[in-house]
Amino acid sequence: MNQAKHYAQYASVGAGTYWIPDMLVHWIQLPHFVWIGLLTFAVPGMALFTWYVLSKRAPHSNFRVGLPLFMLLGIWLVGPLAIALGMVPAGGKFLEPDQLGTFLMLWAAFPFATFIMSTYSGSLGGVGLVTLGLIIAASIPGKEAGIER
Repeated sequence: MNQAKHYAQYASVGAGTYWIPDMLVHWIQLPHFVWIGLLTFAVPGMALFTWYVLSKRAPHSNFRVGLPLFMLLGIWLVGPLAIALGMVPAGGKFLEPDQLGTFLMLWAAFPFATFIMSTYSGSLGGVGLVTLGLIIAASIPGKEAGIER
C-alpha cells in the first residue's frame, strides 16, 4: 500500500510539474517564438529537473524505475484536461457544459487525446521530449546493478 501511495504522488508530481507551467505559458500569451520555445524546451526541462532532484533524495531514490514512469503516466493522463484548461483563454470550448460529455469520452482515451490535443496546442515537442527523457531515466541502471549513476 505504501508503494501505491508513492506512485500516486509521482503521477501527481509529474502532471503538476509539466502541465502547470504549460497552462501558464498558454494563458500569458507570449510572442510566438518565445511561446513555442518555452513549451518545447523549458516546460519539459522543469519536469526532468524535478525527476532529477527527487531521484537523488530518500525515499524516492528507492523507486528508480517507478519515479520516472509514474511521472510520465501523470503527464499523459492529465494531458487532455490540462490542455483544455490551457486553451480556455484562446477560446477553447472543450469544457463548456454542452461539450463536457464529449470531452470526458475523449479523456478516456488519454494516450491518443494527449497526443492529438498537444499537437494543436503547440505542446507536442515538449511532450515528446519529456517522454523520451523520462523513459531514458527509467532505463538508467542504478547502484544495485553495480554501475554508479
